[in-house]
Amino acid sequence: MEFVVPPESRDVVLKLGVGDINLPAELEFRPYQRGLREGVDIAVLFDETINNPKGPDMAFLRYEAGAYVPGHVHMGFESVLVLQGDYIENGQTFTSGSLIVRAPGTCHSMASKNGCVILASRYQPVKQLSE
Repeated sequence: MEFVVPPESRDVVLKLGVGDINLPAELEFRPYQRGLREGVDIAVLFDETINNPKGPDMAFLRYEAGAYVPGHVHMGFESVLVLQGDYIENGQTFTSGSLIVRAPGTCHSMASKNGCVILASRYQPVKQLSE
């Protein structure tokens, strides 16, 4: 990928001013990409990658305390809303009510010190980086 401006310059980070948001009890979380995303569970809302490998998806992700996800690069935009806890990208901590929109070409790893729940939507699947 080549960029005229750094991809990060197109990122948007907003603090919406809301506290923890409780989730409906009927959400069904399951382990997500074990071996790569240890300590992360997912409740999928939609996943168009089933019909189109470059399709969008949206899901709730629940990180256990200490969970870590290795770096990847975004091929399309990604939106993350932190609903509960502490969500960490590249060492920067976001708390409940944080909305993070990452532009295509941005790279990050994710973690949570105390556990968190996020709502994430990707416009295209990511490319995993080797660490």
